[in-house]
Amino acid sequence: MLKHLFTRNILMFGLLLAGAAVLQIHSTALAQTPLKTHLQKPKLVLVVVVDQCRSDTLTRFHSRFKATHGLKMLMDKGAYYPNATYDMLQSMTCPGHATILSGAYPYAMGIPLNEWYDNRAQASVYCAEDHQSPLIGLESTKPEDGMSPRRLRGSTVGDELKLAGYKSRVIGIALKDRSAIMLGGHQADMAIWYEEGRWVTSKYYAESLPAWVKSLNAELAAQPKVFKWTVPGQPTGLSLAGQVTREVNVQDKAAIATPYGTHLTTQAAIRALRELNLGQSEHPDLLAVSYSSHDILGHQKGPNSLEMEEFSAHEDQSLGELLKEVDQRVGLANTLVVFTGDHGVAPAVSEAKAMKMPAGSINGKKLLEALNQELVKKLGKSREGDWILRIRSLNVYPNLKAISGQKRTRAEIEAEIQSAIRRIQTEGLAHVVTRTEILRGEVPAGRYGEQLRRSFVEGQSGDVIMIPAAFWVDEGAYATHMSGYNYDREVPLILMGARFKPGVYGQAARVIDIAPTLTHVLGTVSPSGSDGRVLHEALK
Repeated sequence: MLKHLFTRNILMFGLLLAGAAVLQIHSTALAQTPLKTHLQKPKLVLVVVVDQCRSDTLTRFHSRFKATHGLKMLMDKGAYYPNATYDMLQSMTCPGHATILSGAYPYAMGIPLNEWYDNRAQASVYCAEDHQSPLIGLESTKPEDGMSPRRLRGSTVGDELKLAGYKSRVIGIALKDRSAIMLGGHQADMAIWYEEGRWVTSKYYAESLPAWVKSLNAELAAQPKVFKWTVPGQPTGLSLAGQVTREVNVQDKAAIATPYGTHLTTQAAIRALRELNLGQSEHPDLLAVSYSSHDILGHQKGPNSLEMEEFSAHEDQSLGELLKEVDQRVGLANTLVVFTGDHGVAPAVSEAKAMKMPAGSINGKKLLEALNQELVKKLGKSREGDWILRIRSLNVYPNLKAISGQKRTRAEIEAEIQSAIRRIQTEGLAHVVTRTEILRGEVPAGRYGEQLRRSFVEGQSGDVIMIPAAFWVDEGAYATHMSGYNYDREVPLILMGARFKPGVYGQAARVIDIAPTLTHVLGTVSPSGSDGRVLHEALK
């Protein structure tokens, strides 16, 4: 009896200890930030985006990162979420960059694709185009070359700083126009991008090119014609064999698809820090920098190439230069650093097939021709031209003028197109969904349906949307990204600064969480369309 009581008491004591431990863990997870700490703001918010940085880039090539202020430092001293996700239907550059600082899905921020088809105007539309904002900085420009963030709906982190009355400077920099523009938001003081061998902007931001940008361009014109690059460390063995170019002719247009493009971007960011005295006032400044070259080379070589491994190692060095400059001028203790990617990438189809994965590509041009032929058989010829005007990124845009002359409804025509696609494209598609089905909520179960709801934008998304099977892509580049599968949607996310607890976090994090987390730290309202949460578990 005594032995039984003793055993029971020991068990009870153990349960109490376990319960206390659980309570301690729970209370730690829900620990509150002192008001004094919450009111302290960083002097600079530095947002770094690597275009096409899939989540495993940092883990696969970790041994190659040698810069003292580079990626290893971020991974070690930041709150590191290895597998943050985009939850949109098609992971692309413009929607990705529009998401990062708006915290919004395409249905709210209005950017579902890089480019779509305006059915009523019967013209293609680029996500950042604006004929009212011509480019400045080039010798000759055309009205159609104008760029601005006007197609972005709602606000960004930078916009909310301005709306709150802070005299913050907001700067966006990238080789790609859409990347710099979408990160900057509507009220950016400046966004610059690279065109024809020089940095440019548009009249949305200024009447003439700022002096610091002119000076940067003058230095580019006077630089040596050959860019030499070296990478420390030995190959990991996780990449395919390949030859890597070590010298680049900077006058070659293809030079930006090499570490030279990364070098250009870092130098522009450093120049902005110096000339604009970012991080030197009482109000927090925001500098958003996107490294476009990673994506440009990635499309050509694929994520498994040795070239991409070597490129990532050089990127670490270049990022280290930028962060070292920030440390010297502002102090990392006074800086909130965000590191992420705008999307991932699928393995090249040929490589996936070689590894016995069921992969393939969909030829949009051939499908368009076959689809129009099939519809003529079903509906007859239209006086308004082809039944289908465009297939863009697996979005199908029918001829609304042709449809309006039919006795059948638009929904019925969509269903005919849907059926025809299924007859023609017998493999490589997981689902084919119509506009009417999406508006009625009749979408596929699970992730597909959620992504469709979040990504559909009336008048910009297609009337019929094809969802590819896993490892199937829209034919084009050697390797590409344009789906909601994990290889396209998973990116790293690192938050480093005085308010964040270092460590690797296994909690679910989404890219839409970046914006509300930043505005929480900055003490402003979250961006207007943000659907994200504050990553409270990472906060001190």
